[in-house]
Amino acid sequence: MWEMKRPDYYRVLGVPPGASERDIRQAYRLLSKQYHPDISPLAPEEALEKFKLLNEAYATLSHPTKRSHYDQTLGLTRTAVLQQQQQQQRPVPPRRRPSGRFDISERPLSPTEIFALFILGIAFAASLLLVAFIDWING
Repeated sequence: MWEMKRPDYYRVLGVPPGASERDIRQAYRLLSKQYHPDISPLAPEEALEKFKLLNEAYATLSHPTKRSHYDQTLGLTRTAVLQQQQQQQRPVPPRRRPSGRFDISERPLSPTEIFALFILGIAFAASLLLVAFIDWING
């Protein structure tokens, strides 16, 4: 009797063995949109099979105990995986311009930051209008 080879869940999700939980979740969300049988351009049977495999991979890798057992079946030691995770999670110091100031262009503004700047601009404009109106009333 032959044994069916277990797929490499890290390869299924497209993440390295030392990937963080956040990286695994992001990869799963991205791929689930691509392979969900209701919206995938693939044949329904093929999309369903890929989606099942994707869910199986995510269920295993997102659960710490299941992931640890899975890593052992691959021959990965937990120490090596944790060291790889720590290397990936080391904070990168922000780059400085030659003038010594931080470069704001390193990341785009989030929608919340854009909204806050918009409200700040409205408050500033309203303040100027209020000052102009008070000045006009006082003559």
